[in-house]
Amino acid sequence: MMISSQDIRPSVLATTAAIAALLIGSRSGWCLPSYISRTKINNTKKESNSKNDEQNSDDSDEKIDIEIDLSVLPCIRHRRSIFPNSYRKNPIKKIEKSIIQSLLDAALWSPFHGNCYKDSHHPAQFVILGKESMDEMQQLTLDYYDKNWKQVGWPGSSSSCNTDDNTEEAYMKWRTMTEDEITNRWKPVEYMIAIIMRRQSTPTKRFPEWEELAAVATSVQNIHIQACTRFPQLACYWSSWHSAARDSIEMKHFLKLKNINEDKCMGFFIIAQKDPTRCSNKDRRKRDNSTNSLMSIEWRE
Repeated sequence: MMISSQDIRPSVLATTAAIAALLIGSRSGWCLPSYISRTKINNTKKESNSKNDEQNSDDSDEKIDIEIDLSVLPCIRHRRSIFPNSYRKNPIKKIEKSIIQSLLDAALWSPFHGNCYKDSHHPAQFVILGKESMDEMQQLTLDYYDKNWKQVGWPGSSSSCNTDDNTEEAYMKWRTMTEDEITNRWKPVEYMIAIIMRRQSTPTKRFPEWEELAAVATSVQNIHIQACTRFPQLACYWSSWHSAARDSIEMKHFLKLKNINEDKCMGFFIIAQKDPTRCSNKDRRKRDNSTNSLMSIEWRE
């Protein structure tokens, strides 16, 4: 059985999220979903001391159409990274591809430095890996470290490959743990989306690489917001993955990157289903910036 977007009955939060989806784009265009109706409130102007002004005002000013507040801040605040220990182990239904497509539609509407009407492309590229492809990618990761651990180390090892800690015994311990994760930690995951930055190929004008990396990051943020608010049963996060394997030629060939020298894999967006018994609804994140300690903000006149 499959979970489809029609199976999701909107709560207040889901309704807000669906509206937010309109801001970041959707395949269906700029139309509200069928379960949301536009509300228009006829708002007559209040009495004022200047009655002459009221009499001379245009009729269109007397009745103001007020539509649903499209503020996206509640949706942004609802975005959460949920990790494998909170994933549903044996979901009854699988995530339908139409839901994944909805996330990618949101990504399409992220900003990028270019004109999409003049044959330029968005620097973000996504490769959606299902179960079989995920296993293949993880095996590629292990094979890469098997061949190169003495030169590059492995995640969690010392930054210097010449220390006493970087022994074959220590590597095999990490390898056994990582191989076990394929059939345990990652088993509930239904999709991994490879996040790729593809460099502009236009020879006449090249944008700085950092701008294209930033554009890809904004597209992933759109995906994450859409996932958390429109489909609250999903559990997702952006994994940077094992860096040496992620940046390897082998990974680039596996993902079929066209520009081996300049295109970059920026990690994987992990998608599973949330286990409500293991995932608290209480938000423990702190975003109080009243003392300017969390985020540095300076106002200047």
